[in-house]
Amino acid sequence: MTEDRDTNRRGIRRFTRRQFLGTVGALGGAAVAGAAGVWAFKQRNGMQDAAKGSDNSDGNGAAGGETSGQNTKGAASHFNGKRPNVVIILADDMGYSDIGCYGGSIETPNLDKLAAGGVRLSQFCNTARCSPSRASLLTGLHPHQAGMAHLQGEYGPYTKQLSSSSVTIAEVLKPLGYGTYMSGKWHLGAPQGSPHKRGFDKAYVYPATSLYFDSKGVKLNDSPLGPSSFPKDYFATDDITDKAIAMLKDHLNAHADKPFFLYLPFTAPHFPLQAKPADIAKYKGRFDRGWDQLRKERYERMKQIGLIPAAWELSALDSSDAYSWDNEPHQAWRLRAMEVYAAMVDCMDQNIGKLVKMLEQTGQIDNTLLIFLSDNGGNAEFENIKDPSKLPGGRNYDHANGHYGLGWANLSNTPFRMYKHYIHEGGIAAPFIAHWPDRLKQTGVICHKPAQLTDVMATIVDVTGATYPEEFNGHQIIPPEGASMMSIFEKDESAKDYLFWEHEGNCGVRQGNWKLVKFYNYPWELYDMEKDGTEMHDLAKQHPDIVSKLNDQYVQWTVRANVKTKLEYAKYLPKGKKIPSGPANIKKIKEKY
Repeated sequence: MTEDRDTNRRGIRRFTRRQFLGTVGALGGAAVAGAAGVWAFKQRNGMQDAAKGSDNSDGNGAAGGETSGQNTKGAASHFNGKRPNVVIILADDMGYSDIGCYGGSIETPNLDKLAAGGVRLSQFCNTARCSPSRASLLTGLHPHQAGMAHLQGEYGPYTKQLSSSSVTIAEVLKPLGYGTYMSGKWHLGAPQGSPHKRGFDKAYVYPATSLYFDSKGVKLNDSPLGPSSFPKDYFATDDITDKAIAMLKDHLNAHADKPFFLYLPFTAPHFPLQAKPADIAKYKGRFDRGWDQLRKERYERMKQIGLIPAAWELSALDSSDAYSWDNEPHQAWRLRAMEVYAAMVDCMDQNIGKLVKMLEQTGQIDNTLLIFLSDNGGNAEFENIKDPSKLPGGRNYDHANGHYGLGWANLSNTPFRMYKHYIHEGGIAAPFIAHWPDRLKQTGVICHKPAQLTDVMATIVDVTGATYPEEFNGHQIIPPEGASMMSIFEKDESAKDYLFWEHEGNCGVRQGNWKLVKFYNYPWELYDMEKDGTEMHDLAKQHPDIVSKLNDQYVQWTVRANVKTKLEYAKYLPKGKKIPSGPANIKKIKEKY
């Protein structure tokens, strides 16, 4: 939008957020935060009133993302009086294009079937890291607002647990009579931040870096489970699903007239690289041509199915600090690593199939909004192989010996640059499938408008008729940041102006086709995401006005969203320890790009 932000559409003078904060700055940090939250809430309501055509006599009608927590354009409710079940399935450390319906070569027939019967989003974004993504997904806030801007527990109170100024999807749905259940990886703080204390009736929590053949550490509502709670052939991905299915069956037996919410955050395919032998054997030889050739083949498939425009370039290997397969000194080891990784994704898909079959058999599938996505891009951490004689796959394999590496992670993120940690598309682009037979009538379609994690809460509030609270358990709740994605699902029309990100000093902002993004301690880069979605041609020098405008939006967002700098949260680290900067050599990349 191009109108003067200091004057609304009716010519009435109003404050910008910076001006507002300036009037309360002398009140102190806590008062400013509270006042800013109330201000943002009023701005959001003013904007919604404006969308309805009402006269905002106080002059608080917001025109866009600059002045509103929820920078939406206004939309009618999609609640039709019938509350759907809601299932959210989250993959861990899985790249954008690994699954079949996104062009990948891993066998994922169950996810492919959901995509064929639902919709796919080609430009959905996470927040580039595990805990922050989960916080944003469950609260509808940016991770900094939700109290989890980095990995759980890494930086004192900054990442201790979900903020009491946030609400989870479970807490929002529970008052409507929903049964609320979780099985999988939490990684959002404990004990006060545990899922059963954040709205879940019953939650099986698995360790954040789960050993797939070892059930040690699994808890039910914070109570450790003994060996008798698990089968002898225990495998984490199977068990996470089996316990989820059991909870839903119990719910349907006891409360057949009530809807349910299931949060199913798998640990797969996060390291360590461990999988069942039969699943690994299935992929023997599948990747022998190496990541250079396989990326090219995947890129062509993605264009053919309409996931990406034909004009987009395949990002260069060295733009992500990757190298040619021919230069890999341990090809046999790398092949084994990728075969195990594929087996882990395959096993996850098999288990999603079990869950879908149960929903079909119990007559629940048609009235279930089922969402599948991933928490960040492919993971290039633990690039170096310490001991090539120790092969991935078995129950004792330790990720410290090495993960699947830059080359395969780059394949996982085809056609994009970079990885988990970074705000370039390889770090934040996620597969996103929405399946809901009762409501999504245009099936098998690919929608291209951008969206991000904050929009999941908004979508669920929209379609369930829920009320997002201003206060909860005696705490003022930060206004939601998202916009319902139903307009994208149904018409591929966006209801949102701006998308924002920050992690470890890597940051970005997007409006329409323009994306401003940078690495920590480096200048802004500007990309036209319509023409150059793989971020190969920086236009910052050609369009300084756009850089300036989007930078202003980003700075204002950091104030509203409580974004701290690296130096501010580094004080919580043990003496001598540095904040990780990600797996790629950014200096080397920036010398060329």
